[in-house]
This record gives sequence, structure tokens and C-alpha cells, in this order.
Amino acid sequence: MARVSKKTPSKLCVKCNTIKPLESFAPNKLWASQQYRDAWCMECAKKHCVNEETVKEYCYFNNRAFKEAAWEAAKKKAQYSLANNKVWLNPMTPPEKKKQEEDLATARSFLGLKNVNYAYEYVENLRVTNQTEDVVVHDLTDEKEKPYYDKTWQGWFTKEQVEWMEDKYKQYEEDFVLDNVNMQDYTRKVIKASLNADLAEDRMRRGQGTASDYKEAQKIFDDLSKSSNFAACRRKPGESTGMGSLGEIIVKLETQGYLDENPYTFPDDDIDKIIQAYQYTLKSIGMEIR
Repeated sequence: MARVSKKTPSKLCVKCNTIKPLESFAPNKLWASQQYRDAWCMECAKKHCVNEETVKEYCYFNNRAFKEAAWEAAKKKAQYSLANNKVWLNPMTPPEKKKQEEDLATARSFLGLKNVNYAYEYVENLRVTNQTEDVVVHDLTDEKEKPYYDKTWQGWFTKEQVEWMEDKYKQYEEDFVLDNVNMQDYTRKVIKASLNADLAEDRMRRGQGTASDYKEAQKIFDDLSKSSNFAACRRKPGESTGMGSLGEIIVKLETQGYLDENPYTFPDDDIDKIIQAYQYTLKSIGMEIR
């Protein structure tokens, strides 16, 4: 009778690029394309996570939401391991070294709590397209291209992208009345949607994304910019383009690609009169200003 070999389920760790048994990866119960496991093996996660920032990176690349409440709970749990940590207990240990020990203990505790109900939340940081992760690889030697978590913009962006969004927000702030937190938050959502649509279009043109991905990103931007919330952003006094709200302007630009000429007229000043006189002189000799 022939022996039947039982194959051990396995997958590739995208961190160390090693094929390992499935049990080497922490459960991630809603990530179907990764066999309901993390993309990083537990060994890589443990090596990488040494403080809050590296834990945030782990969460991002494993489609998990980083929750401040879970980090604070991990800090409390870490006190038990620190109670027996000779380096941390030593009064001669420099403050920076003690801080490293505290961060490391908290990171270890966080990894132990990550699948508890209040700590676990699946988020598509890495968008799944045709069963593959659509990940933009950045040159980490360039700080402008290294993604980091920005609390103001509530997401992972490069320094260059944050600078672009901040400039865009200042432009809106100069022209429109963003006089409450809800309006400010919604304006940031529209700006993020605009950035995502631009990135999706760029990936599509370079063959790294699909037309449907771009259309979906563009639709999200369109829906946000046309919503009643955003249309409520009124222009500041003295600003006039023939339309009263930011939502109206964006819709006009998206649908026809330009803004209509200002419908308001004003009395001619001295410069206007000089130009008119100059035009009359030119026409009298058969010439014309174009």
C-alpha cells in the first residue's frame, strides 16, 4: 500500500523572503489573500517591533489598524516584565537606555495583545488586486520617500505627500471659511481622496494598477467633493469666481475642465481707458491688439 504524504501548509514571509509553515505566522482573521495570517512571520515581527513607531510599521504592512488604546494597555502589561528587568531596575542605567527597555517591553506586550477583540481591526493598508498586494516600494534611503504615520492626516504617507497635502489645505484655508473641526476634517478627507486618485492614475499609466482601481479612486474623490458637507465650505468675503462654494468649484473643474469667466463687471479705471484709447489708435491705422 502506497504511503500518503501529508503536505504541511506554508506561505512566504514578505519580510525575510522565506517560505515557512503557516503556524509561523500570527492569525489575521480577515485577511483572506494571506490565508488569514499576517504577511510577516512572527520571528520577523518580534525582531522588527522595538518601539511605538516600529509597531505602527508592523501594523501597516500587515493590514492592521494601530490603536492607541491597545498601545496603552500594552504599556500597563509591560510593567510586569519590567518588574524583573535588571537593566531597567538598576538606578545607574541611563534614562535613554531605560526608555529603550520600556519601549521593547511594551512592543512585546502589544504583539501578545494584537488579536484581542478591542485591539484587532483589519484595514486594507495594502490594497489587494487580483490576489496580489499592490505595494508601492519606496527608496528608504531618501527620507522624502519613506512612509510614516502622520496623526494629522490619519494615515501613512511620504514626507513629500504630506507637504503636498499641507500646501493644498493652506490654499483652501486662504479662500474658504473652515471655521469648525468637522469642516476642517472633511476638507482633509477630500484632499486625501484627491491624492489617492492622482496616485491611482499614475499607477495605471505605469502599468502597476488597473483602470477600475483608478475609476474607483476618482469616484470617491468626486463623491466627497460634490457632497453637501463640502459644498457648505463658503468662500471668504472678497473672493469671487462666480461660484460661492468649494464644492461648486471642484464640480465645475471636474466636469468641464475650466472655470467660467467672472460674471461681475466693474467700472473702467484709468488703465482701462488708456488701453481703449490705444486700441482706437491702432485700429485707425489698420492694426489690432490680440
